[in-house]
Amino acid sequence: MAEQKPRKPGTGVAFKNEKKTEDWHPEWTGEFADLDGNLYYLNVKEAVGQHSGTPYRQVSIKPKVARAAPVNAVQPTFDDLPDDLPF
Repeated sequence: MAEQKPRKPGTGVAFKNEKKTEDWHPEWTGEFADLDGNLYYLNVKEAVGQHSGTPYRQVSIKPKVARAAPVNAVQPTFDDLPDDLPF
């Protein structure tokens, strides 16, 4: 997928998924910016209605968030919590 940022909030881009190897992979991938400018991954999958046979597009978005800490990173423990929690 070519890297391209949406030009303004409320817009997005989708490119043909050149890495599609399985049927469940989306045909189109890209990104979308909501009206506040938050970025989301965008997936578009082509489908056909089970009863009607009408073609449609199934669209999903997922927030673009920072990756999780590496597995070997030090994780906080119960003992690290302060003693004066209100619950």
